[in-house]
Amino acid sequence: MRILVLGQTPPPYGGQSINIKKMLDAMAHAGVGHRFVRLNFSDEIQDMGSFSLKKMARLAGIFLRLLWNLLVYRPSFVYYPPAGPLMTPVLRDIVLLFPVRLFGVKRIFHFHAGGVSHIYARCNPVLKALYRFAYYRAEHSICLSEYGRKDAIALQSRAIHIIPSGVADIGTHPSTITGHQPFCVLFMGLCSESKGILDFIDTIRLARQDHPGITGKILGAVFSEKEKRAIEAAVAEGIIRYEGVQTGPAKIGHIREAQALLFPSFFESENFPTVILEAFSAGLPVVATRWRGIRDQVHPAKNGFLHEVHDTKGMAASLVRLARDPQLYTGLSANARHDFETYYTLNNFDAAIVNFYKSTE
Repeated sequence: MRILVLGQTPPPYGGQSINIKKMLDAMAHAGVGHRFVRLNFSDEIQDMGSFSLKKMARLAGIFLRLLWNLLVYRPSFVYYPPAGPLMTPVLRDIVLLFPVRLFGVKRIFHFHAGGVSHIYARCNPVLKALYRFAYYRAEHSICLSEYGRKDAIALQSRAIHIIPSGVADIGTHPSTITGHQPFCVLFMGLCSESKGILDFIDTIRLARQDHPGITGKILGAVFSEKEKRAIEAAVAEGIIRYEGVQTGPAKIGHIREAQALLFPSFFESENFPTVILEAFSAGLPVVATRWRGIRDQVHPAKNGFLHEVHDTKGMAASLVRLARDPQLYTGLSANARHDFETYYTLNNFDAAIVNFYKSTE
């Protein structure tokens, strides 16, 4: 079998790029025959999904490398991660998937992003035809959770496989609190409005009215001036710390120092956030929004709490409950760690993805 993998690897450090790198490492270790064409459109995570002339030039180069591999390598399958619900990335997908269909090569879609099926209604008749040609009836689709099946079903994938992402073992988090000590709440990811950074700040501010020991810590790149001003104001107010982009041991250290993850996302392309799995690895309870695949990760009163989008009062109340109730915290922390060990280890992911490729025809 010959797999031609098209995908982004770090940098930038986003959930999709990190997970594709993990998949490539697992394939190489298991001897799964493949070649890799890197989709290096964006240098910074803030640039993802946008249009630029530099990206057009890179698209031309990637298109030529794709053609060369289709002609010379003659892959059995092309692996591709479809876009989310944004028009520019969808047009890019159509350009790259068009020759794959013309050459009659089977497709493996891996839905790291969510929502690509939502954009079909916005297309004109010509674009709808191109969309169907590129996306419809892929031979295999890999989805990250039950919720993630929605796009694959809408695109009429012939076979759907659920393979959750896996993350490194950060180590068991101390599972007890006193109810009185400082309580650090973490945010990880792109600091954009739709990822929930403004709601994060508002939630921390509200929670501190009932529990002054609650503070926030932010890890991630700032998306725009709007978010930058809000973060700087909160730092000056003394309610959060901003640590910027963190990777490797430094990131692990910040996660271990926290007591909970707050992730109030309503991100357009959100699917199955890796940061929640990283929190579970450290035994951190998670307070998050009832948004897309997050509902398949966070189970209320088991490993965290879920709230509607923008429900900052409700999320603040959940943080205060966690910070004040040692018994509740201990139970949720233990369950979060158990879910990681049961479903989201790197060993589980490596075994599942390698088994998928070795059994694929």
